[in-house]
Amino acid sequence: MAEIFGTVAGALSVAALFNNCVDCFEYVQLGRRFGRDYERCQLKVKIAQTRLSRWGQAVAIHEDARFAAASPTDAPTQQVQSILVEIEMLFQSLQKTSKRYELGAKQEDLALFRDGDMQPAFRRLCGRLEGVVRQRQKETSLVKKTAWALYDGKNLDRLVEHLTGFVDDLEKIYPVEAARQLAEVDIEMVDDATDLMAVSNAAAGIDTALAEAAAEKAEGIAVKNYAGKIETGEEARVRVGNEMDASIFSGGGIADRTTNTADMVDARGKSRVHIGNKYGGRGILDD
Repeated sequence: MAEIFGTVAGALSVAALFNNCVDCFEYVQLGRRFGRDYERCQLKVKIAQTRLSRWGQAVAIHEDARFAAASPTDAPTQQVQSILVEIEMLFQSLQKTSKRYELGAKQEDLALFRDGDMQPAFRRLCGRLEGVVRQRQKETSLVKKTAWALYDGKNLDRLVEHLTGFVDDLEKIYPVEAARQLAEVDIEMVDDATDLMAVSNAAAGIDTALAEAAAEKAEGIAVKNYAGKIETGEEARVRVGNEMDASIFSGGGIADRTTNTADMVDARGKSRVHIGNKYGGRGILDD
């Protein structure tokens, strides 16, 4: 990854430099020391990447001639170039910190999370945000970068906080018109209220437009859980819908408009019945 920072970066156009910054997110992995917070942290990283890509789309980074030069002459574009270089330097700095940690760490502390370790809901959300980013990327990086890991929350917080500040600065130089509408496009394919609130809560403090768009869309979704006639025997189990993990709602709640209807349930021996709702803790069907 280091080869993209130095002399090579100096030869890139502003647009190509922007592409490299967006691509850098794809090479960051999270260590298992994040524990149960891993999924929410991974979603935060994807949201920060999505917001940066949205800014690029809004200012026509790939079409506007101002961004085609490696040495722009107008002051605003020079400022953009400087911020993008700082973003690259941030990734480089955190990579070096991780390498330093690896030198003295135990092997078990270097284990990484994989996409398959995520719960389906989070994997689905991260995948959809990745799809949005890929659609916006018109070019690929000139250099293939090597994956590297973040091992603790402090460095991840540093990454997300600084990136948020950098995009704030970019938006001050070239404001994003219709930011809310573009954010709505980012979650166009997300139709589940629980998923939308996961996005809204993770985006808080990172991407205001996305947080508000997701929360508003979630409030407009009414969930209906209907059982009909259910019969079962001994060691009975019944569950129809809802049931949300508490980690999804870290930092916020959900305006739940669920309607639950049973119309007869006959479960019997060691019955466990659940028609809808439940937000945190173990479910009634859990062993």
